[in-house]
Amino acid sequence: MLNTNALNSEGHKTMRRTLFIGLLLTVNSAALAAGPHAALTGFAASADDASAAGKNPAGMTRFESRVSRAQLMGFFSESTWEGELGNGTPYRLEDDGTTVIPSGNMVMPFGDNYWFGFAMLGGGFSEDYGSDWPGRYFVQDYDLLYLSAFPSIATKVSDRLSIAGSLAITYTSYEQNKAAINIGPGEPDGSLNIEADGFTVGFGLSALYEFSEQTRFGISYRSELDPELEGDANFSDLNPTTEALFEAAGLLGTNVDVKTRQPQSLLTGLYHEFGDGSNVTLDVMWADFSEFKLSEIYIDDDQITGSDVDYDDIFAVSVGYNWPISDRTMVGVGFMYMDDAVSDEERSMSMRIDSTWSAGVGVTWEWTDRRVVFATLNYMKPGDAPVASPALGQLGSMTGQFADRETIWMQIGVNFGTDSSP
Repeated sequence: MLNTNALNSEGHKTMRRTLFIGLLLTVNSAALAAGPHAALTGFAASADDASAAGKNPAGMTRFESRVSRAQLMGFFSESTWEGELGNGTPYRLEDDGTTVIPSGNMVMPFGDNYWFGFAMLGGGFSEDYGSDWPGRYFVQDYDLLYLSAFPSIATKVSDRLSIAGSLAITYTSYEQNKAAINIGPGEPDGSLNIEADGFTVGFGLSALYEFSEQTRFGISYRSELDPELEGDANFSDLNPTTEALFEAAGLLGTNVDVKTRQPQSLLTGLYHEFGDGSNVTLDVMWADFSEFKLSEIYIDDDQITGSDVDYDDIFAVSVGYNWPISDRTMVGVGFMYMDDAVSDEERSMSMRIDSTWSAGVGVTWEWTDRRVVFATLNYMKPGDAPVASPALGQLGSMTGQFADRETIWMQIGVNFGTDSSP
């Protein structure tokens, strides 16, 4: 039986949410490594700093010497979720949080016609609803993390065409906590903790075609990742009656397998530079999100948590414009729109994602001939993501949507080395 005493008169709760950050990073984490451009523009064809090792490795052939890049991304989000239980009880979830993500890139020529690049890319999904929210028997919190080392080799096929191949050596970890019902009237909840991790390897292919010194086209493909994670499922705070029942069912002290899927993606883009040194970028991205799986959990080959949501493929488009304001300084503006990955009818409490748009500004300053400092400031506005959950016993279905949510996204870093070749 569900215990409703934890809800106060307003149904007010606090929740940490990094879901939309995770979606952007997971769909194409390399695309977030933009440089002098506003942070969501200039992905596929700009190739003007070491972030090419992560965005489009074929662009590494534009560098005549070693270059590198170090950066920090900070996400500052706020949201308010309002809903109602099937028995008429209102509830309200408020979220504010900060997420900081470091990353680095390096490009190095070697041999007569080869370039080596390396990028560290990360992403994931995470939500924490608290220990007493009404849906705690479905999930209290989960944390799905991807961390990839991305080595690449590029070469020039001709004066205009460059190609590259990459590996994505990815470590994935998954942790989930949920409440377990203790048998007996008025009994407090027990808990179930699931932890699993593992490695998998994917690949990437990319190309850059330079129509002229001012205009180029880029394309970058990332393969699907299907990590199968191994770990443990541990119950705690069970009363003797419940523990005996779970022991008889073979649920105590068991190993678990967790299956997830990170979708394949394709990124294309154009870059054009004008005579005054300004430039414009256009990028279009597709991700095969219909094949995405958040988690499927198996104990002794029996599935205990499914992922039966029908996701939709994602399309995103971004445009940017950058111009010099002095000999050492450039500024840029950009806009990005990404459509929703799931319909209102299919959306779940664990994946409350919706369409989103973002606008931003960026600036670079040439500190020395071999060091360029950059910073960007972006505003992201996701949709309200209405959800209706399956029935929760006597409480019935949970319904709700975001009354408000927004994220401020900042990026700072330094590029080391000379500019790309003209």
